[in-house]
Amino acid sequence: MRTVALAGVLLVSAACGSQQTAKSVEPARDSGVRTGQVKNIVIDEGVAPDSLRVQAGDEVRWLNHRQRPVVVEVAESLEGKVSCRNGFSKALSMGIDNSTTLDANESAGLCFSRLGTFRYSVRSEGSDDPQPLRKTQGTITVD
Repeated sequence: MRTVALAGVLLVSAACGSQQTAKSVEPARDSGVRTGQVKNIVIDEGVAPDSLRVQAGDEVRWLNHRQRPVVVEVAESLEGKVSCRNGFSKALSMGIDNSTTLDANESAGLCFSRLGTFRYSVRSEGSDDPQPLRKTQGTITVD
């Protein structure tokens, strides 16, 4: 019985890894609730919507519908401000990068755990893009 209980604890610890969850962030910075909703920002001729309101714990996902790569960049450091990330990791998953490059039809996402407004920008990967983006900046407000 002890072996089964120990295995369960190890499994839960391994599953959580080094990613912070909304519950593991200090309450002063975090609402502590994960809603699980996914909110998409579509990148095509511009970004839509360019202003997004989410609950703490919702995943904000950027979808590149262009034929060329784009760079998505959040204006500030994400350390201690997100509870999940997909595509925003630094090398060897050591920390969180505030930018990512998305190839055509790729996506990346973040679950913001800190309340506030976060600015982001999207730009073409190369300077030779024949159809540059029109609207390239936006905000995410976390309630």
